[in-house]
Amino acid sequence: MIEIDGSCGEGGGQILRSSLSLSALTGREMRVTNIRAKRRKPGLMRQHLTCVKAVAEISGGSTCGAEISSQELVFSPGKLRAGDYRFAVGSAGSAVLIAQTVLPLLLHAEAASRVVIEGGTHAANAPVFDYFERVYLPCLRRMGAEVTAVLDRVGFYPAGGGKIELSVIPVREWKPLVIDETGVPKAARLVSISHGIDAKIRDDELAFCLAALDRPDGFETESREVDSPGPGNVMFAELEFEHITELFSVCGDFDLSRKAVGERVAGMVNRYRALSAPVWRFLADQLLLPMAIGAGGAYLTCPPGRHTQTNIEVIRKFLEIGITVENRQNGQYRIEVKQ
Repeated sequence: MIEIDGSCGEGGGQILRSSLSLSALTGREMRVTNIRAKRRKPGLMRQHLTCVKAVAEISGGSTCGAEISSQELVFSPGKLRAGDYRFAVGSAGSAVLIAQTVLPLLLHAEAASRVVIEGGTHAANAPVFDYFERVYLPCLRRMGAEVTAVLDRVGFYPAGGGKIELSVIPVREWKPLVIDETGVPKAARLVSISHGIDAKIRDDELAFCLAALDRPDGFETESREVDSPGPGNVMFAELEFEHITELFSVCGDFDLSRKAVGERVAGMVNRYRALSAPVWRFLADQLLLPMAIGAGGAYLTCPPGRHTQTNIEVIRKFLEIGITVENRQNGQYRIEVKQ
């Protein structure tokens, strides 16, 4: 049994999600203790419990400790099974994080699968669906994955109620992923979406963001009302290049002004452009597991955060694989995954 200490490194839910995926893929039983020990409310929340149940169902596995607030879980995987699956968080917990947890399993199943996930699609502290569709999935497709994702319904915090649908075909042949440059700029967009709030809030967010950008020229702007079970708002900047697309989002909240939303998005864009490394810190973290179970590769990124460092350690628990982090001494780092 592989022992995982959930309090190590960043001490959040990612340790659990990565461990679940890797346990199911390798067929190795695991125990995770101190789950989400460094979060304000430690233990399994609805989103994490849904991840556990989803991986157990797809892998034919069994669990002990799978209940709300549990800080210890034992997971014994079985055989991966393709099929039609449906998972509902029952809150605004991230549907996208659940999708990222089960995708590696379905890419290794014996046949095509369809998955419907209900929960939050545009919530804080998780990738928004737009990021998942236009940043994360294109990278997986370059690695050999055949995945499509459809947003059926937007789910904001706190009501949730969003719905996404995935179609997954198992990988026939994995390909290395190498991203060493952005390539030629193709498009730049600022988008603010909401439901049930004044349209002027969206317009103000866009205006504040434009004012805070170091180089605002060339950005298209879009303000859009969407259907959702509850009120909410997200603003994001999307930068599309020849070799990579990156997206930076901030969710509106009662204690976060429209000026703060716009300026936070602009701040991420300014830092990303100044560094000139194609892969931002969130994608750098999320690419590690698919590259480790695939054909490896390398990418140029910003200084890795605790999420990335922790994810590397979790992967090394399950796989005998080489992962190197090279400091280029110019603010850029090159991370390589060697098979």
